[in-house]
Amino acid sequence: MNSLNKGIDKQILVDGREFTPRRLTGIGRVIEGLINALAERDTVKIILAVFDPDAVPSRLKNRQRIKIKKVPASFLKSERALSVLTRDKISLFFSPYPKLPLFGTHCHTINMVHDVLDLTHPAYKKRIKTFFDSFRLKRALQKSDLTWYVSNWSLEETRKYAGFTGKNPRVRYNGIDEKFTPNRGDNDFRILEKYRIKPDYILVLGNGLPHKNLGVLLEITHELNKQMVFAGVSTKNQAYWRSRYPGEKAVWISHIEDQDLPSIIRGAYCLAQPSTMEGYGYPPLEAMACGVPTVVSDIPVLKETTGDCALTADPVKPWNWLAAINSLENQDLYQLQKRKALDWTESLRGKSAWAKHISDIKEMIG
Repeated sequence: MNSLNKGIDKQILVDGREFTPRRLTGIGRVIEGLINALAERDTVKIILAVFDPDAVPSRLKNRQRIKIKKVPASFLKSERALSVLTRDKISLFFSPYPKLPLFGTHCHTINMVHDVLDLTHPAYKKRIKTFFDSFRLKRALQKSDLTWYVSNWSLEETRKYAGFTGKNPRVRYNGIDEKFTPNRGDNDFRILEKYRIKPDYILVLGNGLPHKNLGVLLEITHELNKQMVFAGVSTKNQAYWRSRYPGEKAVWISHIEDQDLPSIIRGAYCLAQPSTMEGYGYPPLEAMACGVPTVVSDIPVLKETTGDCALTADPVKPWNWLAAINSLENQDLYQLQKRKALDWTESLRGKSAWAKHISDIKEMIG
């Protein structure tokens, strides 16, 4: 019998408020991947608390062991609703954020720290909201039975910022969806046509916030012999970057449908991630799982999560990026980077990648 705890159905409540229409974030990927793996366990029931049931990924809908529960859209009412739900025979509450419900929980808890860059990055740390988020982080570290960190870097950054990392901190690398493979689909080319792009471009994925550091690439777009495609950048953030780099030579796509993302990645010559700070970095790993060579900023977290299997460039030196990208024109190097990428991501792809997370959950509720 494949179970976490034989004979008794355990209920796990998951904060799924991250799911919103037309927007699948890194945190959303974590929730989707973990729940999909958990739902295979025959004595675990999952209650997924969301703002909008229609925004839940399709593969989590109509599943026998997943119940979708709508919570109020307002901040305080949803925080209250989560707290109340933990009273109803819940064995474990999982927060994919560095915080817990404001009004407390009434069961075991696991929370997840992706990064603390909202609290430490110069572009964000002076916001009034930062003081509230700092309070919630420290409170969650004190209250949670277990805290997951997505990288050793995020654990150490939290230690520097908060002075402690929780009473039971563990580093657990997030899994990559099994749809990210090097195997091209029959409709890959049609999907590229849908977004009006041609194969063999340099792909940059992300929301375009300041820490994504798009300027270091915008500065070299005229020097490249391949098209630069920025995908996932809102129109507001596009305006921010384009006003600072007038005349830049790039293609901007504000949104890519989640089901189209593997095809968009497979169509790329390489992926670039020039961030100055990250907590994990899903796009490089998803590209590597597709066999697409990747160039990332030479910062500790991206070197850690890519296993030093990506090319690196200084995040403040545009010509370093130009040199790294141009170096991939050497076919021997290009093929080597593809092989290294696929080897590194093999153990991170699919349901098996969540085995340690599930083992931790078993420990909590067993």
